[in-house]
Amino acid sequence: MCPTDLNAKKTNMKILQGGAPKCGNFWLYQIIQQLLERTGRDFTSFIQKQPIYDLAKEWDLNYPSQASIDVLDVTDLQYSYRISSIYRRPIENIQDYVAQTNHVWTHSPICKRSGELLNLFDKKVYIIRDPRDRAISASKYYTSGYMLKYFPQEEKDASRFLEKNFEQLMLEWVWHVYDHLRLSQQYNIHITFYESFLLGFQQELDGLLQYLEVNLPANERDELQEAMSFATLKKQNPKHLKKGQSGYWMEQLTDEQIEKAEVIAGPLIRFLKYPSDRGQEMPFPIVPAQADFEQLKQEIILSQQPLYMN
Repeated sequence: MCPTDLNAKKTNMKILQGGAPKCGNFWLYQIIQQLLERTGRDFTSFIQKQPIYDLAKEWDLNYPSQASIDVLDVTDLQYSYRISSIYRRPIENIQDYVAQTNHVWTHSPICKRSGELLNLFDKKVYIIRDPRDRAISASKYYTSGYMLKYFPQEEKDASRFLEKNFEQLMLEWVWHVYDHLRLSQQYNIHITFYESFLLGFQQELDGLLQYLEVNLPANERDELQEAMSFATLKKQNPKHLKKGQSGYWMEQLTDEQIEKAEVIAGPLIRFLKYPSDRGQEMPFPIVPAQADFEQLKQEIILSQQPLYMN
């Protein structure tokens, strides 16, 4: 490859990041943005070129940079771009959209359009978080002052919201994660873990750097870790970030909820090496090198059968 080609690759790399809501997506976005900046990649944004952007910068959003992020929703019927949860517009031509950005964030599950979308990006990064911690975090978010302002609902207590919606939150996580895992080899999706960034930031960062094919000197890795520490980000984004911990489901969930989590997600929890019960140590979660995803799907379905017995 000639130097011109190398420069083009450096300038034009397009990254799609995904994850179920409340799985560390904001953290991953900040890490990737830092890497683009520190390795001299040009940054281009679709949303920052839209007329709504100057107005949206003044909105009372959940964190200061929210209006500037290219967030994409994907369904069988439509692509659309949005700003937080309060502004959404359809995308007529997805190729034109991708040409105007190089870092896109999506929470969308796999659907009929996903293959087309994944093929438009050079790199795809998907973040996973323990579903039980994620359910607690989601319940706090959906009952936050920010969400209640734009999406008012009767239930304003996070614990009661969790009790009412625990099953649905777990089901959402299971199939969102499963579908991305089963397609990860076909579409070269890099799987990263929220807990691994907490437990061993440099180790998880090294895997991300290798996948993105970028180099970062040791001193800049240390600077990046400090800039991306939870304490630093929480000071900058106090409404959006709360705990920055893992395994707190062991103290906060009821026995009944832990049992329900086992029914809904047990096979996938064990597949990823997350702890199954209280008091177990949090290891580095992994995706097994050899996996029969059809067998895993059948194990999940079999485990969930008690949900539908009545």
